[in-house]
Amino acid sequence: MPLPRFLFLAWLRFAWFLRKTFGIKTYAIGWAASKVAEDFEFQFMGRPFRFLVSAARSYCLLPAGIPNEPETHKFLDQILDAGGGCRIIFVDVGASIGEFAVPMAYDARVEKVMAFEPHPATCEALRATAVQVPEGKIEIIQKGVSDKLGNASFDLSNVAPTGAGLRDSSGIENALQVELCTLDETIQISPGQAMIILIDIEGGELDAMRGAMQLIARIHPLIIFEFNEITRKYFQLSQAAEQLGTDYKIYRLRSEDGCLDGDLSSTWNVVALPDKGPWRDLHTRPGLIVA
Repeated sequence: MPLPRFLFLAWLRFAWFLRKTFGIKTYAIGWAASKVAEDFEFQFMGRPFRFLVSAARSYCLLPAGIPNEPETHKFLDQILDAGGGCRIIFVDVGASIGEFAVPMAYDARVEKVMAFEPHPATCEALRATAVQVPEGKIEIIQKGVSDKLGNASFDLSNVAPTGAGLRDSSGIENALQVELCTLDETIQISPGQAMIILIDIEGGELDAMRGAMQLIARIHPLIIFEFNEITRKYFQLSQAAEQLGTDYKIYRLRSEDGCLDGDLSSTWNVVALPDKGPWRDLHTRPGLIVA
């Protein structure tokens, strides 16, 4: 039975209330989204988005105007003014339906957004929303990001597309071959440009960084990447720290306020701050790093 839009949005708000007030996590958000019968438009962070039923399970709380990762939005808002006086390039690896890519594309402090998303349904949804973004502000690349060029199997068998990723496809019936790229070969900009790289690709974060080491050495971008119970199955934080080298220090992105601290024992997203380049002064920015 189709679920009316108003009931779907009411359920999202109720689910968020339960989580925020009582710490109760609900598990029917994706199921409810899959019951919505028609595409519709909604507002998130004051910007128009398009809900496509073909990508329904990818939106999570967004159609109710609620961010899925509020701490990351708070952190980005804190640091956008610290880009060294030049407009920022925002690289979103695993952009999904555009929770971060779209608002950043509307921001006057951002020169350009490069959004990488290989999942066909979520990429279609991102493109449907991006048609209203100011011209030239967003480039959508339907490719997977890794440490090498070529092709890989993209696992589409997950119930939630936001949990899909590049996998060993042996034994997986519902897998799609997707084209791979590296950030080194895709992004060509000059030293001195302020860049933020956000990586959320379900365990492929370290490989994405390995394929961006020339860019990282030249640009010294600020890097936000996912490191939680899922990604811990694929790499250790010590490997990421070793890969980035001594020019970077890794902090936990705090869920309560979007600030940073040094407690890496339990994390969801972490931030690698460079000691060089346009972001070097963030280490001493008042209120950003909590002791």
